[in-house]
Formats: sequence, C-alpha cells, structure tokens
Amino acid sequence: MKKLSWIFSVTAACALLSCVTINIYFPAEEVRNAADRIVNEVWGEPNGQPAEPQPETKPAPDVGSWQRLLGPTTVYAAQDINVSTPEIRAIKEAMKERTRALQPLLQGGQVGVAADGLLAIRDLAGLDLRSRSQAKRLVGEENSDRLRLYQEIAQANDFPEKADEVKAVFADSWRQQAPSGWYLQDANGDWQPK
Repeated sequence: MKKLSWIFSVTAACALLSCVTINIYFPAEEVRNAADRIVNEVWGEPNGQPAEPQPETKPAPDVGSWQRLLGPTTVYAAQDINVSTPEIRAIKEAMKERTRALQPLLQGGQVGVAADGLLAIRDLAGLDLRSRSQAKRLVGEENSDRLRLYQEIAQANDFPEKADEVKAVFADSWRQQAPSGWYLQDANGDWQPK
C-alpha cells in the first residue's frame, strides 16, 4: 500500500510538472512588418513621411521559479512570417507591374484607397471611355491580387482561417503609406485627400 501511494504521488507530480500550454496567437506585429515591406516593394520607396513608431511588445511576466516547478507553464510560439513562396512572389510582381498604370489614376483622384485597403473607383469624370474601362480593369485585377496575396500569406504561415485579419493589417499599411494627395475613404464612406 505504501509503495502504491508513493507511485501515485510520483505520477501525480510528474503529470503536474509536465503541464504546458502552448498558445499559438495571430502574429499581428510580424504581419504588420511584412505588410509594410510588401507595400514599399509594390509602391516603391516610402513617400518621405516619417515612419510611425511601432508599439512596444511587453514580455510575459516572469513567474517565480517555484511556481514554474509547481504549476502549468504557458509558452508563446512566435512566428516568422513567410512571404516568399513562389505564389506570393508572382502576385507581388504582378502588383508592381500594375502600379505604373495605377499611379496616374491614384494621383488624379479617379481611384482611391478604400477603408478596407482595397482600391475603389472614386470618380471617372474627365476620362474617355477607353480610360474608364482600363481603370475598372486595373482596379479589379489589383483587388483580386490583393485578396489572393492575403490568402497566400495566411496559408503559407499555417493560419488560413486568419486571412481576414491579414487583410485588416494590410489595409492599415496601404492607407498609411499612400502618398499625400491620394484619396482615402474613411469608415463613413467619405473620400478625403491624404
């Protein structure tokens, strides 16, 4: 009986000490850094505006060594964002090529950056029929590639269900890095030049 009690105690202690919780979180800061790099790559050099300071990440509070021995431990799995698959590279290249044709439309105010980070036709007045058709085609292709890019990034980093969160992070980056004079849509749907 004494031996059985001792085995039970040792087993319970081992089970308690081996409890580890692994939290896989959405790596928003890493995605933001990747988004900023991709937007700079697609649109070219930053527009000369100072970069906004990145919020500091606070380390998890340190628990005393006796608590680490007696209780479960939480481990946070950091993730290095992969944005270099063949699919992602191909999408970025297509977007870079398209940027040359989109820039006059963005600078002229015919196309703007919508609240969700996608491009939107703002006002086609003053464009001939052919230019209007081209603007609509370019915006459609760009938006399609942006959505594919977000899905590919989420897929490549093993969080395919988080493509909408990737899109939200990219939306902020597209809007923040838009040059002065480009039109941005606010949450109410109103357009304002940056």
